[in-house]
Amino acid sequence: MKKYKLAVVLFSMTMVLFGCGKAQDAYQKGMEFADKGKYEDSLKCFEEAIKENNERTEYYIGYGMALNRLNRYEDAKKEFQTAMQDTDNKISKENNKQLYYGMAIAEYGLGEYKSVVKYCKKALDISYFGELDDDIQYTKMAALEQLGEWKNAKKECEALLKRNKHYMEAYMELAKIEKELGENDKAEKAYLDAVSVKKEYYDAYFGLYEQYILDGKTQLAEELLDQLITIRSNKAKNLVVIGRAYFYQKNYDKAREYLKMAYDANNKESLYYLGTLELNQKAYETAISYLEQYLNEKKEDINVEAYAQLAQAYSEMGNYEKAQQAVTKGLSYGSSSATQSLKKSRVILYEKQNQYQEAKKAAEEYVTCYPADTAMQKELSFIETRIK
Repeated sequence: MKKYKLAVVLFSMTMVLFGCGKAQDAYQKGMEFADKGKYEDSLKCFEEAIKENNERTEYYIGYGMALNRLNRYEDAKKEFQTAMQDTDNKISKENNKQLYYGMAIAEYGLGEYKSVVKYCKKALDISYFGELDDDIQYTKMAALEQLGEWKNAKKECEALLKRNKHYMEAYMELAKIEKELGENDKAEKAYLDAVSVKKEYYDAYFGLYEQYILDGKTQLAEELLDQLITIRSNKAKNLVVIGRAYFYQKNYDKAREYLKMAYDANNKESLYYLGTLELNQKAYETAISYLEQYLNEKKEDINVEAYAQLAQAYSEMGNYEKAQQAVTKGLSYGSSSATQSLKKSRVILYEKQNQYQEAKKAAEEYVTCYPADTAMQKELSFIETRIK
């Protein structure tokens, strides 16, 4: 799911309404730290603000949002629940908008998708802070996807794009939804629409490439890669795009060359793709080195799939303990695009270690979340035969 935005607009409003004071000063510092991505530091400030004045709902909201950012979803949920008990809230509509949104994010991280939909609906019913509506509706749509309600998810996605055609991530999700509904032509159109709105939105190009391959349109797919390879390499992010295009063409030397140039130009994302490349080439130690470097250096908007790949690399080397640690860490980020692959890896790792009771529990949890995966259902049946 796309990362939400910590709503700093609340801070400026409360400064006008409540003026200064020790609690307010601490809250202000907390919001400033949060705005800079220093969430651990912001927690201390929010704690101080709440200690000084435990009747201000916005202090709990700021605290809960920072906890969400640190993937501490259970703790965040408690803070939001505490705030919901506030019956003497002078700016209830403004606060409640963000309160419901924060709770939706926490519930998403905990995998409680029906609750996510409920709180997003409540947030969208409040007209204040309309600038948050796009992110809230996106969150609601993502939860509906997780629930397998693809037609409802499509309605939300289309409504979002009708309101804001520049919300680029929504095009990617719409394409995903269309594929799930068996509408491959419409999936292609979603990618093409994204490119027509923003020519340099290269994720859509790679999505379109994969769609062309899926549809058997090999020539169009290759022409698309040729187009990407010829883009101007004057920006680090463009070097990553060129490297990825060469990777799809299986020109691994060229891919490695451009991805390394991108890293030299201070693009951290290139480390993830270098790790992917080396994993593909079965150079597991090198893959691990790049992936761990990526996770150490990339502080914001981490691609959680890196943990799934790290687990695979460690598993291939027979280091199952490290592989399990990578899976556990990846799952700590809550629901993400990597959750399914991480949960599948967990089952496989238990099996490789002959821990069939644990494998059975993990497989049962997996098929509950992803009932359409018939292969795992068969694997669960096999696991049950190994338990005496």
